[in-house]
Amino acid sequence: MINLNALLRRRVEYYEYPWAIEGYLLSAQSRLRSLFQANDVGFIFSKSMPRSGHRFLTECLTHYFGPELHYCGFYRPGCCHRIPCARPHGDGRANRYFMQKSHDFGFRDSARLNGKYLIQYRSPIPRLQSNYDLAVARGTVAQSRESFDAFAERETAYFINFYRKWVAAPRLNALAVAYEDLIGEQARTLAAVVSFIQGDTSVDQAALARALSLAAVGADGGGGKLRDPMQLVYCDPVLFAQLEHRIAKECGKDRIRFHFI
Repeated sequence: MINLNALLRRRVEYYEYPWAIEGYLLSAQSRLRSLFQANDVGFIFSKSMPRSGHRFLTECLTHYFGPELHYCGFYRPGCCHRIPCARPHGDGRANRYFMQKSHDFGFRDSARLNGKYLIQYRSPIPRLQSNYDLAVARGTVAQSRESFDAFAERETAYFINFYRKWVAAPRLNALAVAYEDLIGEQARTLAAVVSFIQGDTSVDQAALARALSLAAVGADGGGGKLRDPMQLVYCDPVLFAQLEHRIAKECGKDRIRFHFI
């Protein structure tokens, strides 16, 4: 793994871009790997903002495709931590598709690999709420107003950079899914994702119904739900409006749900 920033003793935070030269080198490295990746499975590179429904969508797709879909969580112990993955086959090599997760922290992932890109994002303030709650629960941030304000600043920078890299630029081999569409229109959105993965419009209605039944919105154990953006310990409409204005200026308003502007 090339890490020019480490060699030059420059720390790159998860919400920052690497130096351009490192980005080019890493992209070339991943592109070279992709030339030798397995050709008997379809690669789905899942790029998602944290707390934008990746686990829920993966659960839906697992119920739909069954053993035809093999999944890599990337951040789990034992993973090769390479993109493309070095082990895209499941048990028995029965899978037709392979989906690999990444939040693209540090924005080093290549957008030019052989495969399809499934992108997930979410309305910025509800995503901020959810991610802050998770960080507090994990003990990675303190529960205080000062800590929350600093966290909100970092998450806003990450949102802008992720959106501009993965969502704003249209690509023929990419599909962007908003969390609000997945939760509010689950059947339509899941059918669109299935068609995108398969490369055709044929959707097995029985498999779709099974997936919707087994991975229902709001179900106990992980089914997604929409959050009230006013329900936060450190709710600050003035701050949230400032953050949303920054995002709207950098990313536009057409595809993002805002609550405070």
